Amino acid sequence: MEITKLSTKGQIVIPDSIRKDFEVGSVFKVMKKGNLIVLKGIEGFSKEEIEEMKELDKIWKDIDSGKGKTTSVEEFLKEMKTW
Repeated sequence: MEITKLSTKGQIVIPDSIRKDFEVGSVFKVMKKGNLIVLKGIEGFSKEEIEEMKELDKIWKDIDSGKGKTTSVEEFLKEMKTW
């Protein structure tokens, strides 16, 4: 087990003994459950795919917090055509 701390900029140093198998620029998914924070390395995604995942995560958080809206199938398809 290693010990680290959170900086004033929100950064956490991952000790060398843990990060040695990762390259600079490695991408991680970050999950939080209570006071447990988990980093999961993910591979094979382009920058665009990672940005899409971030956007989807934001959308799901909005839905979970009640900020989503309900529409009919017709309204949804009409809006989708504008994308």
